[in-house]
Amino acid sequence: MKKTDLSSILRILALYVVFSGLWIAVSDRVLAGLITDLHRLSLFQTYKGLAFIFASAAILFFLVRHEFIARERAETDRRASEEKYRTLIETANDAIFVFDAETGIVLEANRKACEILDLPEEKVVGMRQVDLHPAEEAERCRGIFQEALQKGSLTIETSCLSRNDGGTIPMEVSISVVEFGGKRIVLSIFRDITERKEASETLRQEKERAQSYLDVAGVIIVVINTDGTVRLINRKGAEILGLGEGEITGSNWFDRFMPQRVRERARAVFGRIVFGEAGPHEYLEMPLLTLDGAERIIAWHNTVLKDERGRITGTLSSGEDITARTRAEASAQTRLQHLSVLHSLDLIISSSLDLRFTLKELLQFVTSQLGVDAADVLLLDQNTQTLEHAANRGFRTRDIEKVRLRLGEGIAGAAALEHKSISIPDILDPASGVSRTFLFAAEGFLAYIVVPLMAKGKVQGVLEVYHRTPLTLDLEQQSFLESLAAQAAIAIDNAALFDDLQRTNIDLMIAYDATLQGWARALDLRSRATERHTERVTEMTMRLAKAMGIDGRELVHVRRGALLHDVGKIGIPDSILTKPGPLTDEEWEIMRRHPQYAFDMLKPIAYLRSALDIPYAHHEHWDGTGYPRGLKGEQIPLAARLFAVADVWEAMIAEDRPYRQPSSEGEVRRQIRALAGTQLDPEIVELFLKMEW
Repeated sequence: MKKTDLSSILRILALYVVFSGLWIAVSDRVLAGLITDLHRLSLFQTYKGLAFIFASAAILFFLVRHEFIARERAETDRRASEEKYRTLIETANDAIFVFDAETGIVLEANRKACEILDLPEEKVVGMRQVDLHPAEEAERCRGIFQEALQKGSLTIETSCLSRNDGGTIPMEVSISVVEFGGKRIVLSIFRDITERKEASETLRQEKERAQSYLDVAGVIIVVINTDGTVRLINRKGAEILGLGEGEITGSNWFDRFMPQRVRERARAVFGRIVFGEAGPHEYLEMPLLTLDGAERIIAWHNTVLKDERGRITGTLSSGEDITARTRAEASAQTRLQHLSVLHSLDLIISSSLDLRFTLKELLQFVTSQLGVDAADVLLLDQNTQTLEHAANRGFRTRDIEKVRLRLGEGIAGAAALEHKSISIPDILDPASGVSRTFLFAAEGFLAYIVVPLMAKGKVQGVLEVYHRTPLTLDLEQQSFLESLAAQAAIAIDNAALFDDLQRTNIDLMIAYDATLQGWARALDLRSRATERHTERVTEMTMRLAKAMGIDGRELVHVRRGALLHDVGKIGIPDSILTKPGPLTDEEWEIMRRHPQYAFDMLKPIAYLRSALDIPYAHHEHWDGTGYPRGLKGEQIPLAARLFAVADVWEAMIAEDRPYRQPSSEGEVRRQIRALAGTQLDPEIVELFLKMEW
């Protein structure tokens, strides 16, 4: 008996018992109160029993009828629900199976299930669960069925059903375990995913084809999500980074593959692109970090990726590895800059013989172009064979100026002696052989390079380079340093040659001047002039010349001309030159020829040609009455006009002149002032009289 039937019976019995009890209790009390006659009471008791029978029968009728109506309505609803359920099951586009949870036997299968299996329903019902799948998947599907029984529900995307013709259909299976009619059943819904699998396969093939296109590309292709993670990278990109594609995908592009110094800038550029602030094809050059820590310079072209709603989902970037080209360009630029520096240094050397200035410029080029902290030049004293400080740059102390090394002493001395460059990566290492550790420790130097300065096969000194961090020069830098050293050696050699030549010239000048002074003294003695006459008049002329602004080479010519002012008197006979009394007209005529004699004697001598003004024109007068050419005013060379004033002063004030007695200084000044404008240049006379003599 069903629980629902028993419940209905018990409900009816309960109502009957309640009604009966109430009827008996109430009817007996009513009759006892109304009828006192026992005979009549017995009769009414009989009528009461009949009434109870009819009333209870009526109540039972209505209760049973109500129950039957309720049951019919419930059955109708159940049948409608079952029909609705059956309709839904049968019209579903998915294959639906109902299995016995204990045996795995198919209890029910809808029309779609039968169509897929290509079997009638009576064949399907009663099949085992494992018989629905290909033999090779039987064990796997049995395991899935058992797992579903344990979990209560399960969804599997990859399963297959076997058709009657031997074919298989890929399915997505949703399994639920339910209680039905007191029995556990398994409801399995199989959805045909053939089209989805085909679309997925097509998409996979398209993706592989696109990936193959990306992989054969000679550039990096990378897709970066808006959060900076890598969505996709091609084979070329993975090769450059030194990692597998799977190791790169999902990594943060900026944190893992960008050098620290450009990371924030790269993020900023990426942000401009994904927020639409940059152009559609933003170009930039950025370095990448490879697995081994090396940097590769990449030229990037970037654009944005959008979804179907037009929202930016990331960037697509193509990058060309331009490391070799960039380094070649940088190397070419460096070489060009080095050539420019060498040319500038060459111009300095060729235009200046100031060795101190040249070395200062050299050290400035060394420190700025090589990026080193300090440098110096030690020159070799050829006499003592020692290296001594000549110039430095970048030192914190002046200890370097005290350096004095014998040839062969220390690293610098060895480089000079052996004519080879030496590089010391760590000068504080005892094995380095550096002898000046006190200097290096005080300055904080760690790296040291020394290059010998060689010119014409001879060592001129050494160029030393210092750095306060470890330093290794590449071939280009080393070549540039040695080129600078070669230029410096040339400058030093040129300066030495110039010094030698200058010393020779000075010696020659001294010899010439000594000769001229000897001539002057000889002339003074021959003409019996006062002692040191020529020397005094020369000194006076030099003072006047300086007061007039004459300097340099011109002043030298003035001095030589003053010393040789009477050199023409060599051609005057002693009888006239030393005559104690006045000269006759004929003798004066001969005496006045000595300026011409001086001109004829000195003009062929190139060394003295520029000194001719005084010997040739010191007897010309301002008013044109002088000799030998009768020059007037400023036609007379300035040097001759200066000398004329000094000569008149000396002639008037000197003692023991053969043709005139000395005068007092005041008298001489008056006489010289009187000669201004006639014999002497008035301007020079005025200047002369203002000076102390």
